Amino acid sequence: KCNVHRRTIQRELIDMGIHYRKQKRAPRYTEKQIEEVSTRVRRLYRTSLNNDVELIMNDEKYFTLTNESVSTNRGFYTSDPSATPSEVKFKRIQKYPAKLLGWTAISEKGISKPFFAKQTQTISERAYLKKCIEARLMPFLNSYHNIEKVLFWPDLVPKEKYPQNCHQARPIETIGQILEEKVYGGGCEAKTIDQLKRRIQRQLKRIDMKSVQAMFSSIRKQLRKIAHKGPFAACSF
Repeated sequence: KCNVHRRTIQRELIDMGIHYRKQKRAPRYTEKQIEEVSTRVRRLYRTSLNNDVELIMNDEKYFTLTNESVSTNRGFYTSDPSATPSEVKFKRIQKYPAKLLGWTAISEKGISKPFFAKQTQTISERAYLKKCIEARLMPFLNSYHNIEKVLFWPDLVPKEKYPQNCHQARPIETIGQILEEKVYGGGCEAKTIDQLKRRIQRQLKRIDMKSVQAMFSSIRKQLRKIAHKGPFAACSF
């Protein structure tokens, strides 16, 4: 134990330019994955240098009736816990809560019509092509984009071509987090899957497209960082 006052240590650290930094979340990579991500990002970055390229992304996200990760859903206010009803004091957790899968495609020009599937439904490759690609992605591309200029960066596939687990360069991941906050904001809980679906659809329409465009405009910069310095270079502090 040092016989030095805490404020003295703090002043010394400040004088040396040393500051406390909070750790940020970042993908977990093996050495092989770091090399693969950098190689694939360099390829994608070179392609993106063509100003005629129109980048499209898609993502899948699971939603539950309530979300405990949202702070407003974690607690309650009371002056007397003993008088508080048990349904308020305790959050009853199902072992296998009902889930809803949501699929969307997005670009700086807009968001596609979403596709939803209940957890109990298994989406085959054929159903995915028909319900997501043919029924939603293609109409979206035809409405907002020149098909010949489209560069489609799907989630995870094809693995040999696109960088995996590269959320820091995919704004759709951030948009998914924003959507989640909107869906569950204010302690909102859905009673049924259909109610949850309607709420997601409403909140999707309220996504600020100017923010989306700003995120897409920074993709090339993020790709350049990863291509030159590795995947952690694009994880902001």
